[in-house]
Amino acid sequence: MSIAKPSTLEDEYFVREDAERIRQLHFQEARKLKEHEKEERRQLHQGHCPECGMLLVPEKIGEVVLHHCPSCGGAFLPRSSWDVLHKADERHPIVEAVLNWFGSVAVKP
Repeated sequence: MSIAKPSTLEDEYFVREDAERIRQLHFQEARKLKEHEKEERRQLHQGHCPECGMLLVPEKIGEVVLHHCPSCGGAFLPRSSWDVLHKADERHPIVEAVLNWFGSVAVKP
């Protein structure tokens, strides 16, 4: 099946409009597919350690929630806890504890 070349300026206009509409629909469908895949990955990995894949154990320390991995020992902060720590005027006790822990690990051979 061959597409006939438009014979008038009006036909050319509608062909261009249809092509643009199809391009926009394709772009929207690709964006929706990407968002859907991202949401599926998030739901699949939510609550799991990014290092080893084990389930994370949440612990509440004051108003901050810390997730730690019993398998590899990783510790992770959700964004809400990160924001709480960064909004504090002074260093938060948890930040002090983490910095002290890293300092003690760095000293050991």
